[in-house]
Amino acid sequence: MDEQQKMAILEKLISIQSVNDHELTVAQYLKTLLDQAGIENEIRPINDTRANLVATLGSGKPILAISGHMDVVAVDRDNWQTDPFKLTQKEDLLYGRGVTDMKSGLAALIIAMIELKEKHVPIKGTIRLLATAGEEVGQLGAETLTSDGFMKDVDTLLIAEPSGYRAVYANKGELDLTITSKGKAAHSSMPKLGNNAVQHLMNVLAQLQAKVTTLMQDKRNSVLGETVYNLDVIKGGNQVNAITSLATAQINIRTIPELPNTEILKTMNAVIADYNQKTNGAVGLKVDMDIVPIIGKENAKIIQLIKQIAEPYMAKQQLPAADIAQGERAAQATGMSFSADKILTMGVSGGTDASKFLIDHQQDFNYVVFGPGNDTPHQDNESIAKQMYFDFIAIYEQLLPAYFEA
Repeated sequence: MDEQQKMAILEKLISIQSVNDHELTVAQYLKTLLDQAGIENEIRPINDTRANLVATLGSGKPILAISGHMDVVAVDRDNWQTDPFKLTQKEDLLYGRGVTDMKSGLAALIIAMIELKEKHVPIKGTIRLLATAGEEVGQLGAETLTSDGFMKDVDTLLIAEPSGYRAVYANKGELDLTITSKGKAAHSSMPKLGNNAVQHLMNVLAQLQAKVTTLMQDKRNSVLGETVYNLDVIKGGNQVNAITSLATAQINIRTIPELPNTEILKTMNAVIADYNQKTNGAVGLKVDMDIVPIIGKENAKIIQLIKQIAEPYMAKQQLPAADIAQGERAAQATGMSFSADKILTMGVSGGTDASKFLIDHQQDFNYVVFGPGNDTPHQDNESIAKQMYFDFIAIYEQLLPAYFEA
């Protein structure tokens, strides 16, 4: 497959507007490519518009699962300098929604499998591709595939999320919560005739943050660091002279094993129940996402192979001093380490489908996130270096069969 064909596959994937839905269309396109190459695969529908795709190359043990998600996040077109759903090249960068997170990684996995098949490269085991729906919100696809048994016999998991030249073997869990306060509307000149939902919400939010902050004290993971608590959205009220009957807030918490999701939820529910009992508030909590932290093996075989195979490609980048300085700043801002010529192992705050795939193996599994991309996921004008896309295809072509060697 030449570079033009590889670009055409990525261009087609970017053009499919799988914004938190419509992964079935992506899966159907990928199935066409895999069918043409003679690779066994199946689409596994979730509903009328959402689906996973599973493909296999080789047979027997060991089993290496490779994964990428087919959905992308929403766009604000006014903030884009190009059409977000048309792959656009400017100098050495490719732009488009999902080009980093994570359609380039998904395309690279698919292309590597096709090229291994066409070149008749022997696979002394099984490569199992798990292309998922709904990773960005709830990880529905990974949860479904796990429930259907596709992870039961897997020995190693590689997810092609945009790590760049970093081998990520651990990620925090995540709780996304909606807090809802219900009251009674009234004129603001007669507040006793109403029940101020905004005020109750603010009171509860203060108590929740204070309680969780206390829980977080002295609890730290050597790989993942500390729990991260963010109040991200508040909605309530529509005019200044009216008591509000409804107010909501959304909280995002990045979790570590030392402070489990279950303990945080138990504490928060107790705070809310106590508040409602002692006041005339009617506050409730709804869990929108609940995924656990995952910590794999830093010295896993797949990570050692990544360092061996990928570091020469990393060295060829020959980053200018300005890019190295920018990389160092970005790494510092996100709490990660940085190297211009060595593949570092690390944990990160962002979650992956591993939280569902490895629900029964939350620690010490052979797990790595290693895929093309940079620090622009979910951003306006998301981009990737064109050469990195090609390089990761070549890396996967070497890495996947090498995993099965003694």
